Amino acid sequence: MQSPFEPEKLQPDDEFDRLVHGSDEDEAPQDADTSDEPKLFFPNLEVFVTDFLVNHYTRPLDPMGHDKEFTWCSSWWAHTEAVSRLSALWRAWETLRLDEGTGMADWWRNYADPTMRALFYSKGPFKGCTATKHAPASKPLPVVPAPIDLFS
Repeated sequence: MQSPFEPEKLQPDDEFDRLVHGSDEDEAPQDADTSDEPKLFFPNLEVFVTDFLVNHYTRPLDPMGHDKEFTWCSSWWAHTEAVSRLSALWRAWETLRLDEGTGMADWWRNYADPTMRALFYSKGPFKGCTATKHAPASKPLPVVPAPIDLFS
């Protein structure tokens, strides 16, 4: 049995599919009573990004990628870091939208703006890409294997 403190081991494609498309395991059985659980406003990450986020973050983007202030990739879903950050942003939005007080202000200040600054950053995950062309210049960070038993 897997410890509740150990992360689920996923292959990169499995993580992408789970984050972007959801998974059948996330769905409740048909006979389960889920009336107390809030329903998602956006059914998946792609809909959140394409129907909501890009319309709320309008920025002047240079189609040739020369603008050093805002970098965006129209194939955002092909960047592991972007998928991870945007998924967290979407989940925070889904939770904080239910807070009728300062939920949305908290979301903008604590989640949306820092996340989008990291993604828009000229040396961030979209470096090399343009608003119309996916050409990532970033590569995974190099690693050296840890000594055997270091984390045992």
